[in-house]
Amino acid sequence: DLVTFTLLDVSYVNLFFIAYLAIAATCTFGSHILFARRHEEQQNWMRWLAVLFTLGGQYAIGGILSGCLIFYTKSAVLAVSWPFLILLALVFIGNEYFRKYREHLIFQTVLFFFALYAYAIFALPIYIGSIGPLVFAGSTIAAIVLFGGFLYLLYRTGAARLSESIKPILASAAIIVVALVASYATGVVPPLPLALKEGGIYHGLTRQGGDYVLKAEAERPWWNILPQTVHVPPGGTIYAYGAVFAPIRFSTSVVHHWQRYDERSGKWVEEGHVAFPISGGRAEGYRGYSIKENPEPGKWRVSVETLQGQTIGRISFAVERASTLPPLHDEVR
Repeated sequence: DLVTFTLLDVSYVNLFFIAYLAIAATCTFGSHILFARRHEEQQNWMRWLAVLFTLGGQYAIGGILSGCLIFYTKSAVLAVSWPFLILLALVFIGNEYFRKYREHLIFQTVLFFFALYAYAIFALPIYIGSIGPLVFAGSTIAAIVLFGGFLYLLYRTGAARLSESIKPILASAAIIVVALVASYATGVVPPLPLALKEGGIYHGLTRQGGDYVLKAEAERPWWNILPQTVHVPPGGTIYAYGAVFAPIRFSTSVVHHWQRYDERSGKWVEEGHVAFPISGGRAEGYRGYSIKENPEPGKWRVSVETLQGQTIGRISFAVERASTLPPLHDEVR
């Protein structure tokens, strides 16, 4: 999944998710029918089918959660979205660890709803070509309606078994909805399908044809994962450059939030913001930049966000005062 889901086009990945959901629904539905008729005399092929339904359902839901975990992680800033990513990872691990409970309808259906909801949050913005509170609300409604239809089919084929479990199923589904809505409201849910492909701080930026030519300080070794340090003379100017990936026919706006860390208060202080529209389709991401004149020495960051405040990515760096500009080289993007 780490290889295929990151190399394939989003439209093909979406087909995988749809196939996984169809398999999970079919296997859960088939397992429910066979369990409802467990007191009847069953032939060998029915027993085999019951085993295959159990394994197939777990495989499909595991595939959905694996793909969602990859894409949510790809679009997330760990410092912001870590609670949601931990929740997603725990559900993914639970699907593997608690496999012996797959025969229980509560576990099957609740896990299916979680996978369905996570997929809806990912897929609806791709279909609509935009993101925002209304799109997230549409994802929530779509997941609830589809899950309601699924429960109705289970009721029609095994009312007695479903009636025994319906209350904990609905309560668990409600908890999931409340948790994800709260996560979205607080900006914890990553802004899928947007992702920051690359970003950095530079001393100059010019447009030459279809390329950006960036003036950068000396290249850092690949193993240096610390925030970059920018040496700025008095009155100097720096540029925050970032490339945001978005699918084809996707349009929205992003914001560059400049923030400086105030050592006295121990808080990040707003130092200006710039918003600009982006459109999808470029594999390397839609390029944009913002400018800061005469930045103060200290810790800085530029948060690349949606208009609703969801964090797409962050460019962290430190400013050091210098008498002159350091040696620079060109980087073409």
